[in-house]
Amino acid sequence: MAGKRTIGDTEASTSVKTSRRSDPARVESRRHQILDAAAACFRRHGFRGASMSELSACAGMSTGHIYHYFKSKEAIVEAIVERCQQQGLALIESLKGADDILQTMVAKVGSAMTEMAKTADPGLVLEILAEASRNPVVAEIVRSKEATILRSLEEVLAAGQRQGTIDPAYHVPSLARLLSALFDGLSLHRAVSPDLDLGAINPLHQELLRRFLSPKA
Repeated sequence: MAGKRTIGDTEASTSVKTSRRSDPARVESRRHQILDAAAACFRRHGFRGASMSELSACAGMSTGHIYHYFKSKEAIVEAIVERCQQQGLALIESLKGADDILQTMVAKVGSAMTEMAKTADPGLVLEILAEASRNPVVAEIVRSKEATILRSLEEVLAAGQRQGTIDPAYHVPSLARLLSALFDGLSLHRAVSPDLDLGAINPLHQELLRRFLSPKA
C-alpha cells in the first residue's frame, strides 16, 4: 500500500541516522555548531539566563539533539573552555625543544596575543569566570583546564632554566602562574577596552619578558 513503511524501510532509516551520528566529521561540525550558539547565548544572557530552549533556537536544532552531544550546560561550558585553551597550549607546545626558549617566547608572544585578539571572546570568558565564582561545577572545570596550561608552561620554563636562558633563581610554579595571569589579563582587558592598541603594547610585553626572565649577571 502506498505510503506504508515496511520494517526494511524503518531499519534503513535508522541505519542512515546512526551512520550520520557516527561520522566523526559530522559529529565535530555539530558540536561546533552548538558551541558557537551557546557562546552567543551566554554572551547575551549570561550562563544562568540562557535557557536550553534559547540555545536550541540559536543552534537550529532540538533540545534533545543538543543533549545527544552534551549532557548539560556545564558540559557545554567545559567544551568552550577547552576550545579557548587550545590556542594557549599550542603556543606553549611550540616553545618546547627550542634552542633558546626565552628568545623564542619573546619572538612569539606578540603574534600570539594579536592572533588571540582575532579569535578569542573576552566577554564570554569573563561570563564563564563569573559563573565559576558561584557554581562549583564550572569552577572545577576552569581550574582543571587552567592546571593543564600551567603544567605545560612549567615544563617549558624549567627547560629554559636548564639550558641557561631563563633565570634559575625563579620558583617555576609561581613564575608560570604570573606569566599566565599577565597574558590572560591583557586578553581579558579587551572586554572593557575593545580598542586596546596591541601594536603598542606587544613590544613592551616582549621587552618585559626579556628583562625579567633573563639570567641576572
